[in-house]
Amino acid sequence: MNTVLARERTIESLLRPRSIAVVGASDSILKIGGRPLHYLLRHGYGGALYPVTQRGEPVQGLRSYTSLDELPQAPDCVILSVPATAALAQVEACVRAGARSAILFSSGFAEMGPQGRLAQADLLAAAAEGGLRLLGPNTIGTANFGTGAVLSFASIYQDFAPQDGPVAVVAQSGAVGASAYAMLRDNGLGVRYVCTTGNQADVEVSDFVQGVLDDPTVSLVLLYLEEARDLGALEAALGLARSRGVPVLALAAARSASGARMAHCHTGSEGTSDGRLARTLEAQGCRLVASLPELTASAALYLAAGRPPRLPRVAIVSNSGASCVMGADACDAQGLALAQVSPSTISELDALLPPFSRSRNPVDLTAMLLADAALLERSVSAVLHDPNCDALALSLLAVAGTGYDVPRFAAETAAAVHASGKPAVFSSPDGRIRQAFAGHGLAVFASETDAVAALGAYARHHA
Repeated sequence: MNTVLARERTIESLLRPRSIAVVGASDSILKIGGRPLHYLLRHGYGGALYPVTQRGEPVQGLRSYTSLDELPQAPDCVILSVPATAALAQVEACVRAGARSAILFSSGFAEMGPQGRLAQADLLAAAAEGGLRLLGPNTIGTANFGTGAVLSFASIYQDFAPQDGPVAVVAQSGAVGASAYAMLRDNGLGVRYVCTTGNQADVEVSDFVQGVLDDPTVSLVLLYLEEARDLGALEAALGLARSRGVPVLALAAARSASGARMAHCHTGSEGTSDGRLARTLEAQGCRLVASLPELTASAALYLAAGRPPRLPRVAIVSNSGASCVMGADACDAQGLALAQVSPSTISELDALLPPFSRSRNPVDLTAMLLADAALLERSVSAVLHDPNCDALALSLLAVAGTGYDVPRFAAETAAAVHASGKPAVFSSPDGRIRQAFAGHGLAVFASETDAVAALGAYARHHA
C-alpha cells in the first residue's frame, strides 16, 4: 500500500466518513459507547452505521454485530469505546476488517509512563502495518457538523445545539476543544469541525489542519497545542492556511517546565518550553493568544469583512461616561489613537446628543438612550461613516432593564457595522446583553479593556 496515499485518504475518513462502526455501542445515550451513535442519528448522518456489541442485540433501533469481522462492508471509520486492555486486539480487528481509520477513546497509555508508552507504541505498530490511521488514544474524537458525523462522546454537544459555520477547532485536549466549541456557540458563531487528537500516537494536529483546509467553507482555524512532534508537517499545514488566506489563531500551552510536566501527564506530550513551536507559529503568520477566552472571543473579528490598518483610529461609543473613560485608557494602553472626527460628524452628533454630553470621541450617549432608542444606531452610524474612523469600540452598561430595547440596539448596531465594512468590538458586563449582540455576529467581551485589547491584537496580526 502507498503509505502517503493511505494517510491522505484516511484523514478524509476521520473528517468525512462514508460509513462508521461503533465497537462497544450502547443503548444508553449516557454511556460513552452510546453517545456517538445517538449524535450520529440525531444530527442526520447519512452514511451506513454498524453498532458492534458482545450480544449482537439491536442498539438504538439499529441492528448490531458481534464483531467487526461480521460487518457487510469495510467501514471508513471505527469508533473504539473499549477498555485500554482490549484496545490492541480491536485495532488489529480494524485492520482485518479493512477500516481506513479508527478513533480510540481509551486513556491509560503514554500519559501513564514507560509501560503506557510501550503499549501505545504497540497500537501504532499494529495500525501502521495495516495502513490504518489511528486517532488517539485518550481523545474525545471528532465532529463534522456539516454532515452530522459527530464521532464523539462529548456531553457539550447536548448542551449547546450545533450550528454549522466557518470555524474549525483543532485541539490536543478534548476539554479545550469542547469548551472552545461551547464558547463559540455561546457567542453566536457556527462551527464546522471540532477535532481533538489526545495522545497523538499517529494523527496529529497538523494532519487535521491540512484536512479541514480541504473544506472551502472553513475560513478560520483555532488551535490548541501542547507539543508539535513534527514541526515540518505543522509548518506545511500552516503554510497552506496562509496561502489560502485562512487565519489561524493558536494557544500554545506547556511553555514552562511545570506546564511541560503536566502536559506529559495529560497527553504524554513533551511541551513547548524550548520556543521552537512559538517561532514556527509566528513565522507562518499565526496569532498567538494567551487564553481560551481570547482564542474564542476574537473569532468574530476574523470572520467580519473589515480589515483595519496596523494602528486603527478608534471611535468609542457608550451610554456610560465611565465606560468612555475606561475605553480611552484601553486605547492608550494598546497604542491606538482616538479618531479625530470631522466637523460634519461633530455637527451630526451635536444634533443628536444633549448639551451635557460634551465629548465627541469618546461619544457619551448618557441616559438619553433610555428616552430615544434610535440614538444608538444614529450615533454609531455617524462615527462609522467618518473617514477618520477606522474601527468602533462600543460598550453598553445597565441597559437590560425596562425601557431599553436591547434586541433593537443589537440589530441596528450590527447593521450599521456591517454596512460600514469596518471592524467593531462590543463590551458589556451583562451576559444577556453580550448574547444579544453576539447573535448578530459582533465580537463581544466582558470589559472595555478586553475588547480594545482584542481589536489591537487583531489589527497588528493582519498587518
